[in-house]
Amino acid sequence: MNNQAIMKKLLYIILLIFIASDVSSQKYEIAIHQKLNELGLETSKSQTNEYANQLINTWRKLGHEENKYNPYIVLPIKEWEKLFEKEYQNAADTNIKTRIAIHYSTILIDLSKYEKALTILKLAYPDRTNISKNEYKILLSNLEICYKSKNEITKAIEIRNELIANKLINNYWRIYKACGLGEAAIEDFTLFEEKKYFNGNEKIIHPSYYNNLCRLYFSNNKIDSAVKYGELGLLNVNKALEEESIQFIHKKEILNNWKALYYGFLGKCDMTKKDYPNAIIKLKYAIVNGKIDIESNTLSMIYLSLCYMHLNELGIYKIYSDSVKNIIKTIDAEDVIRSYYSASHQYYAKIKKYDSAFYYLSLYAQYREKMSKGVQQNQSILLLGQLEIEKRRLELNTSKLNLGKSEITIKKINSKNFSLTFILIIVLILTSALLYILYQNKKNRNLLRDKNRLLNYVLDINKSHIIKNESLLKELHHRVKNNLQLMYSLLNLQKRRNENIGIVNNLTTVQNRIHTMSLVHEYLYNSNEFEFININEYIQTLVSHLQNIYNKEKPIEIVYKIDSSIDIKLEKIVYLGLMLNEIVSNAFKYAFEEKGGNQLLIKIDNNISSIMVIISDNGPGLDISKKKINSLGHKLIDVMCLQLNGTHQIKNDAGLTHIIQFNI
Repeated sequence: MNNQAIMKKLLYIILLIFIASDVSSQKYEIAIHQKLNELGLETSKSQTNEYANQLINTWRKLGHEENKYNPYIVLPIKEWEKLFEKEYQNAADTNIKTRIAIHYSTILIDLSKYEKALTILKLAYPDRTNISKNEYKILLSNLEICYKSKNEITKAIEIRNELIANKLINNYWRIYKACGLGEAAIEDFTLFEEKKYFNGNEKIIHPSYYNNLCRLYFSNNKIDSAVKYGELGLLNVNKALEEESIQFIHKKEILNNWKALYYGFLGKCDMTKKDYPNAIIKLKYAIVNGKIDIESNTLSMIYLSLCYMHLNELGIYKIYSDSVKNIIKTIDAEDVIRSYYSASHQYYAKIKKYDSAFYYLSLYAQYREKMSKGVQQNQSILLLGQLEIEKRRLELNTSKLNLGKSEITIKKINSKNFSLTFILIIVLILTSALLYILYQNKKNRNLLRDKNRLLNYVLDINKSHIIKNESLLKELHHRVKNNLQLMYSLLNLQKRRNENIGIVNNLTTVQNRIHTMSLVHEYLYNSNEFEFININEYIQTLVSHLQNIYNKEKPIEIVYKIDSSIDIKLEKIVYLGLMLNEIVSNAFKYAFEEKGGNQLLIKIDNNISSIMVIISDNGPGLDISKKKINSLGHKLIDVMCLQLNGTHQIKNDAGLTHIIQFNI
């Protein structure tokens, strides 16, 4: 009887729980239904064109573009997903289906469901000519986000070009960032990204501006600058909360979520600087108060778990790590997954479970390799020669730096190993606890061997990267030179088919400018130097080429007074070469006569911190007051001088003299 009574009670309890759950579910459904009615959505007309338009208009009125969190404060994000998914699946009209797909993809992206979003966006893209300009912009922006999340940077660049071509956006910084070009991304952002302000206030900047800027600095490993702009963004959020002139729907909830986002970012910066106690405080605040943004919230949980791991509170680490593990099953955000693998690798290495540590390291390495491969393949599509060279040089220097650090670490370990061996010998002589000491020594040696193995692995990778980067850099110079030579040859063909002297002369001028740039890449390709070119060799080669073109009948003595020790960086030698090309070409064409006694002086001196270039001829000179200041050659000289941050003077005394001075 006792067992039957207990079973009855259990059945009653289960029944009550079921009834309570059902009642709670019904209450939730009623609350959602009431909220939909308040928004003007007639659910009785669901799966009709009228209802689809109501849903789209309601979504737009809630202003996701201005305040992305506002719709999710009004209605949970999962409910929005259900509403749009249902209408998308049942829409028969192509145009309605496309418009629903655009806003539905926005919700999926906010849920970090990039793969699903990309699928419906690809289907909507062919119908882009039948939607409004604003919806077209959202369609392209969402496509770019999805392609970047899948590391398909080439397609993302195509979409960004379409955005710019249609004057929907005017910058490239997101693409630069995705390609690993941090400096270019920061420069493009600061030059072209417009600051947005709140309605009714032109002093307090919208949180999105500094949020993007501080993250650009962080991704470029400029932590102090990242903290500076992160704190500035947080200050603007607090000012906006206090400012009464700033009013919009759900102001407090939206700004508090931005506040949590900034706290999470600053906590990440503190963790990077190993200030774990302060990082924990900020990250906890972000997790508790920033639940709308799933991806950012999950990243904050990863950083928080790492803080506890570094403080040896491994139990707390495991709690947060397990929560993250469950979340990433529902999203396909690669940066979140990559961060989780990295954290798991560090954790298992710390507790000396090396099999698991290597497993997560390999998963993390796969993602990193995929990302690095995408960056290397797509940078050349995005930028031309010089910017690509700067990037390769940066990678090369970084690899060398890492190699140096690895060698120093190995030396320290070897030194420590020697000291340990010496100590063990003394201990063996002085103590009778021989077995205990041998056991400890064996365990330490195993640990050192594992570390040495890992360090040797890193060393091999860095060496291969250096060799690869050097080869890529040479190949890049070679290809740039060949492309310029091809342009030169094409212009030659054009000259031969044209009998107009003026056009032929213009084509020759263009050829000389191309040859001037081509010489730079030829020197770099044929040398082991990737950054500097000897100015003496370069200028004599350039002037000799120009003399062969223009000076076929006039005898001219060319006097070189060039400091042969001067080496100039790649970007400066290109600008200087183009200026010399214009000046020397003009001298050969206009300054000299056929009777002889012609002389051209080229003098270059190194004045410690600056370079002085003098090009002087003994021709009839030029009336400076009547010189063609609007000619292309003159403009080119001024532009190149401006790029060098230098000065350009012209003197008319017993011939024409050009004086150029710029800092090294």
